[in-house]
Amino acid sequence: KTTSEASEHTTSLGERILEMSDEEDIAIVKCGTSTGPIVMQLHRKWSPKGYDRAVELFRRGFYDNTHFFRVVPNFLVQFGITYSTSQSLKKFANNPIPDDPKLGIEFHEGTISYAGGGDNSRTSQLFISYGDSKSLGTQKWETPIGEIVEGMENVRKFYSYGDMPPWGKGPVQGKIHSGRSYIDDNFPKTDHFLKCTVMTGEKPEEEDAQQIVEPIVKDTTRKPQRIRAAKSVSSMVHKEETDYNGFSIAAVVILVIAIIVLLFPRKKEGSKTI
Repeated sequence: KTTSEASEHTTSLGERILEMSDEEDIAIVKCGTSTGPIVMQLHRKWSPKGYDRAVELFRRGFYDNTHFFRVVPNFLVQFGITYSTSQSLKKFANNPIPDDPKLGIEFHEGTISYAGGGDNSRTSQLFISYGDSKSLGTQKWETPIGEIVEGMENVRKFYSYGDMPPWGKGPVQGKIHSGRSYIDDNFPKTDHFLKCTVMTGEKPEEEDAQQIVEPIVKDTTRKPQRIRAAKSVSSMVHKEETDYNGFSIAAVVILVIAIIVLLFPRKKEGSKTI
């Protein structure tokens, strides 16, 4: 590798996000999967309607815990049938969106696009290309919306049962809608999403970019408060102990004086001698 190539290779995702152009709407989608994390970069200018739909679905958790139900080596990985119980989310996802104009973007390894079945048929199902392909992108609905920018090695690890029927013996799409048990019981090695996080915006703040790269950060802001609270409680206990000790000493003194008075009583005035 040249020096510039090595520098580009070592550039973190957060730094790349910070360098994004102000003139382009981009979404960074980071997802955990059963084989490891993946990061998608979606471009609105590639497919405005497709971008808007995908970002909204990822943001609302539509793809969380869903399966990569169609994995065809050297071709593609397909996903997008939810297990969400939200009827409003399902209704939104199932409403087809119009096709976007094609911009001549070619399919390479990691390119992301919608699957469909006719003109204006895009809903929620997406696929990731496994490599350069002249057969992908030939249909109106196959307009790229983004690409995998990190974790493609994890996409390559997805287990394949072969293509869906009638081309293979993989899961039947229609049966997946009945619930995840269909795949869990019959195709247990099928890989799946965990949870996805989305960041949109032209040029995010550095703090937000870091949260996308490392979304799980320990909350240390409350620790000083807990320490201060503990000190306050300790001070209160110490004060109570001090007050208690002062009270105890005073009580002992009074008790001693009382005993002396009782043991050595003064003579009454009537018995006094001259």
